[in-house]
Amino acid sequence: MNAPGIYYDGRTSARRTVRLSLEGNRLVVAGEGVDLSAELGRLVISPPLSTARRSVRFPSGALCEVSDTRFMDELLRRQGRGKASTAIHRWERSLPLALVALAMTVAVVWGFVAYGIPAMAERVARAVPPATEVSLGRESLAMLDRLVFTASRLPDSRRREISSQFSRMARELPFAMGYRLEFRRSDTLGANALALPSGIIVVTDRLVEMAKSDDELTGVLAHEMGHVRQRHALRHVLQNSATGLVVAAVTGDITSITSLAATLPTALIDASYSRSFEMEADDAAVAYLKRRGIPLKSYAAMLGRLEAEHRKKRGETATEKKKSLGDYFSTHPVTEERIRRVLEAGR
Repeated sequence: MNAPGIYYDGRTSARRTVRLSLEGNRLVVAGEGVDLSAELGRLVISPPLSTARRSVRFPSGALCEVSDTRFMDELLRRQGRGKASTAIHRWERSLPLALVALAMTVAVVWGFVAYGIPAMAERVARAVPPATEVSLGRESLAMLDRLVFTASRLPDSRRREISSQFSRMARELPFAMGYRLEFRRSDTLGANALALPSGIIVVTDRLVEMAKSDDELTGVLAHEMGHVRQRHALRHVLQNSATGLVVAAVTGDITSITSLAATLPTALIDASYSRSFEMEADDAAVAYLKRRGIPLKSYAAMLGRLEAEHRKKRGETATEKKKSLGDYFSTHPVTEERIRRVLEAGR
């Protein structure tokens, strides 16, 4: 069995026309001043790849390009690699099989994004040294102060009341690094609360002003404490910085994530937590409120009022709020769903 080919000696760019022949367990190349042979086991034979020309590389560095597919398949077969290479080639040339392979690839990628990245983010977040987390929290708050926050204008007496209430809650919901409550004003964020790394919770003036009772405010604070204890802020930014996450998870160099301090504030402002994060924080708030005997309808009412405020800020009205197809595929639960879960937990 033989086939024509193009020969390169591996030292110059000169090409020569040759003929390759199979003689027992050896491949012989002859033509235009070329006389070369080698055992099949010492050759590097390229597998089939679509319609690309295939090659044979010799131990000396010489290379032959061959367009005869059957001849190259026979070389692979005699090397004991024929079946696998042929099967792969069939997949490449078959549209149905190629579509199956594409679907499998999409499924694997989706599985990694949906489950692999969140699992890695949780593992990395819980391995962050306390000193690093404290630094992230401090730097994030400093950046938020530059971007969206100004000094609180709440009366000192009101801030002392809420701080005292918060201290009682902190004793009942312990966190290794402790909690720290901060009051800020923000025309950009309006009525809002943010949970930062290391236990920092920021409450805006507008949110305090909207609360009609301390019970409503307690529900919001318990929710944010749930975010803190589960390290949702850090996990959220890690999931959205997959490259840094993979490096930290694989190398174990957790301190490398300090570079995320610059992106964490923006991530918290511009994007909502995932559905699972919000549900975990809601569940933490519900558990605390029930333990204290506080009616869950207080927390549900505050959620509804916050949603109305945010719609108003976005220029929407209650009648304009329509559920779209996107709502059903969103990872962030609509407030109506969260309110329903809270009220059902109290039955």
